[in-house]
Amino acid sequence: MSGLSQTDLTKVATETAETFIDNYYTTLSTTSSRNNIASYYIPPIAGSTPSRNLPIINYNGDVTNDPQAFQAKYSEMPWAYYDVQSLNSQIINPALDPEIAKSGRKREMEKNVSIGVQVSGYVRLNERKDGEMRGFSEEFVLVPNKEKGRDWLIQMQNFRFVV
Repeated sequence: MSGLSQTDLTKVATETAETFIDNYYTTLSTTSSRNNIASYYIPPIAGSTPSRNLPIINYNGDVTNDPQAFQAKYSEMPWAYYDVQSLNSQIINPALDPEIAKSGRKREMEKNVSIGVQVSGYVRLNERKDGEMRGFSEEFVLVPNKEKGRDWLIQMQNFRFVV
């Protein structure tokens, strides 16, 4: 077997994105869960230059490569509720490890991809029921987790409030 079919790849991207996004935004919206935000990111990796360090976390123009620093900063933010209106995903790289791609083992091949995810919707800040809803757009690159814990981790993220 040379790899996954386009149907299989689409299914992996869609199911992974839906599950991941549901869990991620629930964590952001639940004040008591905010101490778990860093667990959604790959461990920091030094690049050849500081601009190539991973993960890349861009939250409305504030960029960091440190999931713990992002978690600390986000934990100081007011309560938020995310209402996802649109979710789009696709496979970016269908074979991160060429040897796994050649193996023919479907389960392994499904976890041997990177996934691009685009989300848009509304976020309510401060007020739980009557607060103003602000539009947002967010992009992620998800990669498989090689350690125990979450199945997928954020390698790159770009969040923006929409004017």
